[in-house]
Amino acid sequence: MKINQKEIKQKIEREEKSKKRQYDTNGRAVIDMRIEDDDDFLSPFSQNETPHIASDVAEFLESAIEAVPPSESLTLRLHSDRIDDKGKIVYEKAIKAYYTDKYFSNKRELMRNRILSLLFGIAGVLILTLSLFIGYKFDSAVWAEVVDIVAWVLLWETVDIAVFGNRTLRLEERKYLSFIDMKIEYLPLQKDK
Repeated sequence: MKINQKEIKQKIEREEKSKKRQYDTNGRAVIDMRIEDDDDFLSPFSQNETPHIASDVAEFLESAIEAVPPSESLTLRLHSDRIDDKGKIVYEKAIKAYYTDKYFSNKRELMRNRILSLLFGIAGVLILTLSLFIGYKFDSAVWAEVVDIVAWVLLWETVDIAVFGNRTLRLEERKYLSFIDMKIEYLPLQKDK
């Protein structure tokens, strides 16, 4: 039996269109998360006594907003009967601490990329100038071409980092800021009937 990929694609697209993203009264995109057992919500590892969420929780949150634009505000609705008032405070701190660390790591990567692209750009222009000098002064077409290729590789790397690499990091930055600003609501767990 042959699989009709076109029909499968159409079916998936119809199903996705029928789903509507849920928003709260403030226009924030809602993430609903059911927690029947919260033993694995927090990571067993932390720095400075600041709790962090477990990687599975972070993976769930990030996959839940894949279709949400990164600059949208978020509301996390935790459905659980096991989270007490102390746990609510700890969970909120853990989520914010996790994404604050991610934000600063991302920010360092952006800064590193800016410095690298600036250095590669300057080096590319200097080497391109050297290529012109070698071609004019020494009449050595082979060495001038080799140096010219090195210069263009450095200039391309500058464009690659500054335009393409940083774009992804800026999108990640917006996503992390949305998680840091995320409103968290605690609701009772609805049992399926």
